Amino acid sequence: MSAVLHCYTITKKLKEAIEKLNEENRETTIEEIDSLLEKRQQLLGTINPPFSAEEQSLGKQMITLNKEIDSNLLKLRAEVKRDMNNLNKKKESAQKYRNPFESMQYDGMFYDKKK
Repeated sequence: MSAVLHCYTITKKLKEAIEKLNEENRETTIEEIDSLLEKRQQLLGTINPPFSAEEQSLGKQMITLNKEIDSNLLKLRAEVKRDMNNLNKKKESAQKYRNPFESMQYDGMFYDKKK
């Protein structure tokens, strides 16, 4: 199996993994996506010209698949970032609820005008 064909199959597996992603299996799917990306990155270093006509067509297909993968990964990153921000907000509000006077600031002073 040529390196281009092997890279193409990994790219297709990566696209399928991203498409099957949902809230229930998000963590395991992210781990799978990460391992596929690492394998593909290693293979990209082994691909060298000259390319046959079949390898060139596979390369063009990989480029279109990669554009879809990139957009889906950006969406996934935004979702994870949003979830992390929501979790931090929940932690802060729970902390404020447990101890509401912890974050109070004592800036002013009181002057007694009576002598």
